[in-house]
Amino acid sequence: MKRKQEFSLIPKLTRRQFFRVGATTFAGYTLLPIAKPLQVRAAERIEPRGSAEFCIFLFLMGGPPQLDTFDVKEGKWTPSDFDIRTVSPEVRMPVALFPKLSEKRRLDQMLLARSVEAWESVHERGQYYIQAGRAFSGARAKEIPSVGSLVAYEFDSRRRSSDFMPPFVAMNFSPGGAGLAGPGMLPATFAPLPIVVQKDGDFSFVVPEEERARFSQRWEFLQRMDRSLRSGQDRLGRPLLDYHDFYLGAYEMMKRPEVGKILKFNDEEHQKYGTSGFGDACLLARNLVNADAGTRFIAIAQDGWDLHANVYDKSKPVNHYTLCRDLDFALAGLLDDLSKTKDKQGRILLDKTLIVCMGEFGRTPGDINANKGRDHYRYASTSVFAGGGVKGGRVIGATDEVGGKIIKAGWHQDRSIYTEDIVATIFSALGIDYSKKIMNTPSGREFDYVEITSGTDFINPSEVSEFFT
Repeated sequence: MKRKQEFSLIPKLTRRQFFRVGATTFAGYTLLPIAKPLQVRAAERIEPRGSAEFCIFLFLMGGPPQLDTFDVKEGKWTPSDFDIRTVSPEVRMPVALFPKLSEKRRLDQMLLARSVEAWESVHERGQYYIQAGRAFSGARAKEIPSVGSLVAYEFDSRRRSSDFMPPFVAMNFSPGGAGLAGPGMLPATFAPLPIVVQKDGDFSFVVPEEERARFSQRWEFLQRMDRSLRSGQDRLGRPLLDYHDFYLGAYEMMKRPEVGKILKFNDEEHQKYGTSGFGDACLLARNLVNADAGTRFIAIAQDGWDLHANVYDKSKPVNHYTLCRDLDFALAGLLDDLSKTKDKQGRILLDKTLIVCMGEFGRTPGDINANKGRDHYRYASTSVFAGGGVKGGRVIGATDEVGGKIIKAGWHQDRSIYTEDIVATIFSALGIDYSKKIMNTPSGREFDYVEITSGTDFINPSEVSEFFT
């Protein structure tokens, strides 16, 4: 019998670098003089849904073209090899691009929201908006926490003594564009652990069994040597405490052999998820949910959707076909594995994991441009939701014949679904009251978990309850 090949998914970090990884994530925050504890209040009486315990956010960076993916429109621009078919009464799909996701059993797990609109049409601002749930503000950028960090903060009271993984993990975010949003005013404990997924790595940050006694002695000596710096009495105060908190989290991971199991998979699984960096990251997300070791929010970036030219050119290393293939394999793998796996209480993992798949905006509708590509377009896009109580096999909203104008909202607000509504939905599904505010911010301005104003208008954001009913 052929032995299965094992792969490792690891941060590209040595042990020394592993301790330093948090610096770039929360360095901007450490200068902020926020008081402890945070003063958090709820503005309204909102009963969050609480149907999920985990969120996997698949960020299609660059913005996928809605009319060539999950809101497919046929015209003179449509390549003949898309193989567009009616796969359900409501859904036509480019089956050649998404052969796995076009199958009924997976479509029955997915909800397609076709009335999603963005506020921004520039990558950096749009990517920040998705991560923070609000428009970029130069005056407040360092104090605004990301959605993932807020989820980590809210789950802190539910953290168990057996949890050893960080509450927020982010994979394959490049330093370009908006980069990875951090914890802002929140303690560094809630910063994302940034991971670049690779195969055939080593576990240089995990302490081998034979070195653990020596490593523990050195750790204890370090605690004695700079105890005063960690007490909060030093003049630098909060920055040192934050680094201390981060060190504690890194130390907990380094000494746990279970980390190695979470970061491994075999060749069969590697093939199933598409043999791409995006697919491998989704494999790791599956392992993190299955381990239930403290991680609650997992963000995974799939870059490359910014195809202004030669969008359908198969000779290019990154094109519409390759991106769709990687997404098809990875998302199908997640849906299959999470729907087949149960936790210790017998609950199916997909039922307790909200999956959100979206870009920062859509792409220009109708015919392709003079460069044979599609440009930025904020007025229409499609987002995919599954698990966590979402009722799949449905479509919400509709666009016109070229995918450029939302003609049917499909939910109780009777307007486009905006980022703020999606953030409120994520919070509600995870049992978080999205009407909460942080009162004692560094700037003195109240921070709303979800702002009632967008960059240009008052929108009264809310959970999209129709996803669940």
